Amino acid sequence: MRRSRLSCGLSGSGIRYSLPGIFRRPCAGHPCLAFLHTLRTKTPGRRLHAAPALQIKSQMAEKEKIHQSLPEELPGMEAEARLLAGFLEIPSISRAWCSPAIGDSANLTVQFGQRNVTANSQRKYISTYLLPAQWDGKQAPVPGFPFELKDVGLMSWSPSGSKGLVTRAGTEGNSAVLEVWGHGRLLRQLNVPKALHGPVVNDGWFASGAAWSPDESQIAYVAEAAPAKQTPLWCGPDKQAQKDDKVPAAAPAGFRGQGEFQEDWGELNTGKRAPAIFILDVASGSVRQAKGLPGDCSAGQPVWTPDGKELVVTVWGHSFPQFGRRLGIVYCMNRPCSLHRLPVQPAGDAQAPASQVLTPEDGSAMSARFSPDGSRLVFLSHLAAVQSGTHGATTALCTLQWPPASSGHAEVQTVVDVVQRPASNAADAFPGLYLAVLPAQPFLGPSTLLLTSQWRSSSDIVCIDLESGAARTLRPADSRGAWGLLTIGQGWVVATHSAPNQPPQIRLARQDQIGDRSCTWHTIQVTEPSTLQEPVADAMQAITFQTLKVKPTNGDKSLPCEAILLQGQTGKPAPTLLFPHGGPHSAYPDGFWPTAGFLCALGYNVILVNFRGSLGFGESTVQSLPGNIGDHDVADCIASLDAVIALGCVDESRIAVMGGSHGGLLTGHLVGQHPQRFKCAVLRNPVMDISAMIHLTDIPDWCYVECWGSEEGKKRMSPKPTAEDLACFLAHSPATHADKAEFETFLNHAWWFKEHMGA
Repeated sequence: MRRSRLSCGLSGSGIRYSLPGIFRRPCAGHPCLAFLHTLRTKTPGRRLHAAPALQIKSQMAEKEKIHQSLPEELPGMEAEARLLAGFLEIPSISRAWCSPAIGDSANLTVQFGQRNVTANSQRKYISTYLLPAQWDGKQAPVPGFPFELKDVGLMSWSPSGSKGLVTRAGTEGNSAVLEVWGHGRLLRQLNVPKALHGPVVNDGWFASGAAWSPDESQIAYVAEAAPAKQTPLWCGPDKQAQKDDKVPAAAPAGFRGQGEFQEDWGELNTGKRAPAIFILDVASGSVRQAKGLPGDCSAGQPVWTPDGKELVVTVWGHSFPQFGRRLGIVYCMNRPCSLHRLPVQPAGDAQAPASQVLTPEDGSAMSARFSPDGSRLVFLSHLAAVQSGTHGATTALCTLQWPPASSGHAEVQTVVDVVQRPASNAADAFPGLYLAVLPAQPFLGPSTLLLTSQWRSSSDIVCIDLESGAARTLRPADSRGAWGLLTIGQGWVVATHSAPNQPPQIRLARQDQIGDRSCTWHTIQVTEPSTLQEPVADAMQAITFQTLKVKPTNGDKSLPCEAILLQGQTGKPAPTLLFPHGGPHSAYPDGFWPTAGFLCALGYNVILVNFRGSLGFGESTVQSLPGNIGDHDVADCIASLDAVIALGCVDESRIAVMGGSHGGLLTGHLVGQHPQRFKCAVLRNPVMDISAMIHLTDIPDWCYVECWGSEEGKKRMSPKPTAEDLACFLAHSPATHADKAEFETFLNHAWWFKEHMGA
């Protein structure tokens, strides 16, 4: 039996070390840092078996001696590190705003992100482009000088574009700094005390920016609620003595306790208090919490009603009866939520009426947007995820007439329903909607809406007629790669477009010309090839990609499975990396990804597998995976690998597999079930033993649904799994196959990967 090499995630340099089965999502750092940001030295392997403590201690001591005797850097690492940095420093595009300029011209302000490799952090900056009224795209507009958003947590423009809100982290004693800018200067700066609210929230889920009232007099934003009460000061000054004496006496500083334990929303929200809605009065500078919402809940995603007198907010309840505690929410579309209509009371008004619950609290309604004429409220529903228990599923687009009746639930109309199966297997057959939130400004007209959705193995801008529910892609017929909507305004539709061999660029079309796929899209090149490092520019030109339709080999073979093949060289077999995604209910689009580009530049083939259960192919495909993890998804990975091998471009003696979270689970299954196929493997935050994970994770519901299946898993959900549950969890875990192959583990990714997969 061929011995496989197994590499595990490291701490440091942004790579988060994880115990098997505890963490489920991709690591915080960049995947390739695991290869190149550790010493490139050879370390002895060990078999993946339990060992006595003294034996482990002896092995560690022996490894330390070897490390000390080897050079700190081996030849070639510096050039590869520079190549990696060159790919990572290519800017991404995150947001855009259109505002009026001179005459009929428009200002396009774009927010970019760029990796700071030295600090292993993300740098944010903005740049502004002037779009002349008659601009035809033949001459690219010159961008303004970039301005870094250092320490900026949130930036939001007013509807007219004349004012902006900027929030920064607070200083000692304050939770946040609010800045209102306009008329070429800073209009107001406010320090928010911690007793009023905690840090401002702008995580893309509970909040994406802030909401300005129609008359721009008030701003609604989301922040962590203030502590319920302050704990007593212990061992400090004598309070009675302080009252009796006019001059304070010398005394110890004292200390306060942490207070009662407060539940949170799990990963990425650990230690954070529940988000709440706050309102800033621009003229007076007063900040107050919006009252009238239920007590045991989190609130976010505020939007003003057309008359500016009320807010519509999304509310998530904190009660999960099956487990008796709050669960995690990141990437969890299945958490019930509802829309509430909240009257905004004047500052100082003590009485606040209770909010009106517009949609059922055990359903799903979020990301509300008002139509331009104010007659409809459009929102997303993840009810398919709530009802099935899967963390991701097909999204529905819904509306309700505004204003609704003054009491009770509003009458909801489903505009785009869940698609079970596309009408055909053709690439242009509508597969349903797959998105988390709507764009801030999605309306092309009173009854036409644009959004970004996963569409099979790509990402498309989808145009929806709110009257008929018809949905179609705006992708040009000759276009390849991933598209995404940024904003609509000042007569322009602004999008981003990228491909595996093309960094993100800005694409613009006239708003009145968006009628069909033949409309003209102008291009603003963000990253000019001449500004890239020469090896990066050459590698980008050499990358080719294609999407393969893969025939499943088990289960329902009529369901779609696809794989995106990226090649850095053609004409001869090359070492190949199989890369299943996490989730498992997510998907790869065929957009630009620095990780894959870097690997292609080193001469590897990269296979991105969208196995059955991925989003973008219809709800039937999504629901086919629960109860079959470690089986159907593993079979699809092998089928995808075989489909690429059939093209004659794979060196079968050098095939590796790499994945994080559920992709790590699949990596473990693949090297356990098919050890003869893989030379080596990288597991990042892998789910190795679900029977151990169930006791430690913030998403125990995931374990039940994905192992038992949706219907049976929801019945069995409990904080105390039975012996039968644990046996089922273990049966779906990679740990079950640990005895079927011998593994060597290396904590030094760079040498290990080069040694066994060197291109």
